[in-house]
Amino acid sequence: MRKIFVFVFIALGVWTSCSDDKDLGPDIPFVGSYQLPQGKSPADDRIVELFHQYGSYFLYEYTQKDFNWTQVSVGGSSTANYSIETVLGNPVYAGEWLDVLERIWLKFYPQEFLSKNLPYRILMADTIKQVWTYVRPTTYFQVYLTTNTLAIAGLNEDIVSMPGSVEKSFKNVLQQKFLEHLINSGVLVAPDEFYNVSDYSTTATAGEDARTRGFLPSIDSEEKYGIKSEVWVTYIPYGSVELPRTEDFRHYLMNMISHAESETSSWATYLTYPLVKKKHDILKKYFFEKYGIEFQKIGDANAQYSE
Repeated sequence: MRKIFVFVFIALGVWTSCSDDKDLGPDIPFVGSYQLPQGKSPADDRIVELFHQYGSYFLYEYTQKDFNWTQVSVGGSSTANYSIETVLGNPVYAGEWLDVLERIWLKFYPQEFLSKNLPYRILMADTIKQVWTYVRPTTYFQVYLTTNTLAIAGLNEDIVSMPGSVEKSFKNVLQQKFLEHLINSGVLVAPDEFYNVSDYSTTATAGEDARTRGFLPSIDSEEKYGIKSEVWVTYIPYGSVELPRTEDFRHYLMNMISHAESETSSWATYLTYPLVKKKHDILKKYFFEKYGIEFQKIGDANAQYSE
């Protein structure tokens, strides 16, 4: 999916060679988009091995043009009043950076799944920032996702001694962005059994009523602002006849990868409601059987971090 342009290139080459037996000259070897190793990090061998494992480029040296190209492909506008920029990191710390990514992200997924679904480019950045064309404070991102690129900050000396609370937040944001990538790509789709549990035909009241009907709050703004929101269950979007089912599915997975079952502010309370538990169990079983992924274990890993 993420390498579809490579498939088209190869397919066209095969079609051309089969449709014409004439000598077209010497073969031209096909090379990748980037040259590995990049030659400036003690972790270069690991980066090459990651490419062999997953077919994705982990890059600490790249151009802003590389990053901006994917922004245009997802609807960027030349009239936008801001730009998203990355600051290159220090490749000396690539090994420590990869250690953290393995610990908080990659280890939770089977290699076969990652080889099919990792973004084509993983950009290793010191900083990712939103810069405005007028006077306004700069916004910083830990992770930034575009069509086929995941930019991840932290490639600097701070990665060596990251506090547990910071690593926990980093883990949640990174897992959430990867989940967004998987849902947007159509890789993760809820089974019909999940949608058969709740009634989407009428709105719910936030809190007790929502939970009784099997609905969870959105945590989209939790890491940045500490906010949980249940606005999505309180109104039916204009032009629709029911609450958005796919949002319900997304909120379940987001909560699963971001909160442990032992947290009283989350699953320890939510799972006391029968319909919530039923939908939670459906998703746990379905994705483990389909992909070998235990999404709730990603959230349960938060318990290791002291507050």
